Amino acid sequence: MKDLQEKVMRFIRTNTLLGDGARVVVGLSGGPDSVCLARMLDNIGYQVVAAHCNFHLRGEESMRDEQFVAALCRQMGWELHKTDFNTEEYAQTQKVSIEMAARELRYEHFRRLMQETGAEAIAVGHHQDDNVETLLLNAARGTGIKGLCGMQPRNGAVVRPLLCLTRQDILTYLQSIRQDYVTDHTNMEDAYARNKVRLDVLPLLEHINPEAMKNLASTQENLTEAMKVYQQAMQQALAQCVENKTNGEILIHIPELQSQPSPISLLHEVLSPLGFNKAQMRDILSALTECGKVFVAEGRRLLIDRQHLIIEATHYPMPTIHQKVVPIQDLHILKDPHFAYLDADKLTTTTFTQLTTVNCQLSTHLPLRTPRTGDTFAPFGMGGRRKLLSDFLTDQKLTLFEKEHQPLLMDGDEIAWVVGRRSSDLYRVDEHTKRVLQLHLQK
Repeated sequence: MKDLQEKVMRFIRTNTLLGDGARVVVGLSGGPDSVCLARMLDNIGYQVVAAHCNFHLRGEESMRDEQFVAALCRQMGWELHKTDFNTEEYAQTQKVSIEMAARELRYEHFRRLMQETGAEAIAVGHHQDDNVETLLLNAARGTGIKGLCGMQPRNGAVVRPLLCLTRQDILTYLQSIRQDYVTDHTNMEDAYARNKVRLDVLPLLEHINPEAMKNLASTQENLTEAMKVYQQAMQQALAQCVENKTNGEILIHIPELQSQPSPISLLHEVLSPLGFNKAQMRDILSALTECGKVFVAEGRRLLIDRQHLIIEATHYPMPTIHQKVVPIQDLHILKDPHFAYLDADKLTTTTFTQLTTVNCQLSTHLPLRTPRTGDTFAPFGMGGRRKLLSDFLTDQKLTLFEKEHQPLLMDGDEIAWVVGRRSSDLYRVDEHTKRVLQLHLQK
């Protein structure tokens, strides 16, 4: 018993899971893993805040578990927080499996309880055997090195102090301290994939090699160490290849991407969290010379541009433009694309209120919108000749996404200013101008 407890203490310190004497929310189902976790943390000197979730999925057995947990907490003097969930209704509403529904409800409750009680972390009872099962499940589904590493000792606020122990270690510890626990009968049914691995696959592997469980756990440790090297190299590669623009777009520099030892791995790191799958990533790499090609995943778009892969921002806010009317004699023109100057009296949708003999105020500000199919305007310097806006933006070497979200300052149906790029020649300031609408794009 003492050896196992010291093993867990070393694991907590090595992985910096909990501060000495910390207050910690413990997911306490009543099963052997969670009971062992709570008892060990209590014996080591942590303040246990027990959290029990009744998912009402196993009839009388669910109530039995709740009663057991309540009795154990009274015996140990632990603070107990119980909650009930209509798991089936949640699963139907959210269109997820019962397993996923229970997981989401459980962790949402744990995080809320952690904040309410001022706990340092959330501790759950996953152990080494659980992690080996995760490795096999992920390998069967198809995964990368991260998936093969399985569950980590820490994931945000969630800590797993028992990952250093086997299932048998846990049972041995509970027996040594004469601690009862409850058993979930569904763990002995092979209706779920994890149970099939536990009940069928692992015993078969151990029949082939009695050291199979131990060796798989060792392999997982090796992969976890290799993952540290991979992550460091990936961070360096990302710094070389990826640029996050201020408007929310993500740029991946194509030449730098192609120079990487594994371009597909770098794409996976960037694109997988955005919903792109491995097949799409292979297609993207095969199409790097097809400028203008677009790939779509979960509402996000990726554009192959000349030198970049561009991932569209989720939101393009309209800019703020300061609009001010000044008399011509007070005008000081700046050669800055953030400024534009229009003859105020050539505007058709705006009127002015005379404030003084030299100053006016707009009664309405010119509105903004984005381009529409067929838009034309008369670019400044072309003598009033009209041009398709799409052609103008192409000449400006804008990407597809930049074209779609280019802000336009409108005077009725007329484009007065392609913001930050070119004003319309229809509103040019000339020798007859008396009042100027000065436009300033706020940076």
